[in-house]
This record gives sequence, structure tokens and C-alpha cells, in this order.
Amino acid sequence: MNNLNKDKLIGLAALLIHAAKIDEQFSENEKILIKDFISSYLKDENVENIFSEAEILEKNSNQLLTFTKLIKEESNDFKKDIITHL
Repeated sequence: MNNLNKDKLIGLAALLIHAAKIDEQFSENEKILIKDFISSYLKDENVENIFSEAEILEKNSNQLLTFTKLIKEESNDFKKDIITHL
């Protein structure tokens, strides 16, 4: 599994949060799935803190370009790794 730095993990979590909110029903189950995704990449960080930072980033962002750029710049193996952890 690739290691993500904290900023990339927050960005990816923000993208997942945004995707989950598209139907305007951000369910508790969706939150749990995103937190599980975050925890699969963490070693010593607090999942709740990362999730909260990602929510703030998503809320204050007016476009997805920043989030999607994080994924576009990575290898196909990295992208596969992200998908397998969802």
C-alpha cells in the first residue's frame, strides 16, 4: 500500500466527502466508509481529526480541481490502491 502524506490524505478524503454529498444525503454509513478509508492509510494520526479537516476543506472549496489533481498526478498503481481501499 502506498503511503500518503497527511495533506494528500486530507485532499482525497475531501474528494470522497464531496462525492458522497452529491445526492445531498451524506449518510452515517458514507462517513464510516470514508473514515475506514482514512484509517487504512494512517499510522499515528487521529482519524477524526483528518476527517474533520477534510470536511472543512471540502466545505470551503469551490471546485474539485485541487482534489482531482492529487489523483491525476499519481501512477496507475496508486489509483488502483485507492480504489481497493474504498
